[in-house]
Amino acid sequence: MKTLLITFLLASVAHAHEIKGTLILKGTAKTKIVVDGIETKCNVKVDEVKNTLTEDSFGNPAYRVWTKVELSGKAGEIKIEHKADLRFTNIHASGAGTAVSDESYIGEIEKRASMKIDEKGRIRSIVFPVGAKAITCTF
Repeated sequence: MKTLLITFLLASVAHAHEIKGTLILKGTAKTKIVVDGIETKCNVKVDEVKNTLTEDSFGNPAYRVWTKVELSGKAGEIKIEHKADLRFTNIHASGAGTAVSDESYIGEIEKRASMKIDEKGRIRSIVFPVGAKAITCTF
């Protein structure tokens, strides 16, 4: 009986999915990138962070993040301007279930969008589509 109980406990620990509970911080991240050879400002503003009231397969809460992304740059007559409202979530499909990630968010509507945060909740990078291109801003 002891052996069975120990085996069960070890199996439970091996399948556990542990998160730290790092929440993304509200605010604005800014950087400069090069798009089509033009120096461009990339601004990302985290507007709202809400619990989705759903949990992953391990009981961890999922969050939804609303962001505003803006690109602006100019070189001579050529302008780059793009504004988008993007919504992200940190719950991902995992095998037959789901798993919440502390540091990785995916686009809810625009599936080609993704965002990474650091262990303190600051945006580390964001990838989003502009037309057929994927733009990456690293902060």
